[in-house]
Amino acid sequence: MLNYTNNQFLYTNEKTPKFSAASMCGDALLYGSLRKELAMAGLIKRRETWYARIRWYDNSKRVEKQIPLRTKTKVIARERLALVNKVESDIKGGMEFTFPWLSDSSVTKVKRFTLKDAITKWMDGRKKGKFRPNTIETNKLGLHYLLFCLSAKRPLQSINNDDIERYIDYLCSRGNSDNTINIHLRTVKAMFRYYLRSGRLKSIPLIEQISVSKPDPVYITDNEFQSIMELEWLENFYKKVFLLYRETGMRLREPMMSALNGEWIDIPPESKTHSVRSIELSKPLKQIFVEFENWYRSGYGSRISNPGDHFSKMFKKALRSIGACESKHFHSLRHTFAVRKLLMRVPIYDVKLLMGHSSVTTTEIYSEMNLKRVAQDFPTLVTSYVKTPEIGYGDTHLGDTLQSIESYMPLYLKIEG
Repeated sequence: MLNYTNNQFLYTNEKTPKFSAASMCGDALLYGSLRKELAMAGLIKRRETWYARIRWYDNSKRVEKQIPLRTKTKVIARERLALVNKVESDIKGGMEFTFPWLSDSSVTKVKRFTLKDAITKWMDGRKKGKFRPNTIETNKLGLHYLLFCLSAKRPLQSINNDDIERYIDYLCSRGNSDNTINIHLRTVKAMFRYYLRSGRLKSIPLIEQISVSKPDPVYITDNEFQSIMELEWLENFYKKVFLLYRETGMRLREPMMSALNGEWIDIPPESKTHSVRSIELSKPLKQIFVEFENWYRSGYGSRISNPGDHFSKMFKKALRSIGACESKHFHSLRHTFAVRKLLMRVPIYDVKLLMGHSSVTTTEIYSEMNLKRVAQDFPTLVTSYVKTPEIGYGDTHLGDTLQSIESYMPLYLKIEG
């Protein structure tokens, strides 16, 4: 009788293998892992109700899914567990099922996670979060276009690169600008990335922004601002508010969410950059802010559905009254603040903090302008009227802007003291 030896077992004949101790240990570990991987779904009880529990490994990561069996009786639970086990491998592959006890149907059906399901769930989460109403509306619009373009019943995991290209073409056909298209693409990408992180998707389509050349910031010249201040039909209150925005660089809705604390305006994290910052006011600007706050909280502003849009429209009306370029709008006051600070030789990093930018890269768009040419539009600037900003973590200091403000105020404003 011939013997044949290898690393796993010792043959004494062709039909009777004898395992070595080392091989038996290795095989036990191997088959033990397989048993864990291939084990059938089990039962687990939570608050007197039975669930089917399926566990498996995905790229060395342990995954668990629990399916409600909707019964407190163990016998019924075992019957329903048998139906779950029939589709266990498909569940591990990412498919979802609607079982008879979870619906009005008498059979087990594949449950597709559609684009509409994904949008509804994601938007519900956004509404519960601390997102601004305008952000929610923008998200809703971009996803509405996606539904119209691809179909509400389309399985989420089936959406591919070609579908994204078709979506971009659809947005273009509606006359959306490249910037608007990029905003909608960011919304779609954020939703897909959410489902990738949550494990609903194993991959997502490629969603890239359209390349857009950045134009120079649109600012309001000194002559234009002076012309607005001299408009007879424009109430002094609005003139003061426009001055407040130009001298502080605040975003349109920041004063309406802020609070005055001594000489400082405290802007909460609900602002665009989600970070806290404070702005120190001179006495005239503080008076304007107090008047603005009273108007917003207890006066005429409390009866306006959207005060921010109200100011924006009033400023646009004023710009058109003086014949300014149509490209100029309310946000141009914020651009004007940044340009003026750089012309006054305030360091760019300090300007970043003054404006609340999350990155100095955003602020650099102002420094890349031809400031020598821009300076011709601001003949009233006096570089000595602003002190070097004293900035701590999360705080900003505008310095003494009184001399600059007084150059305008005698013409159209009456501020006591």
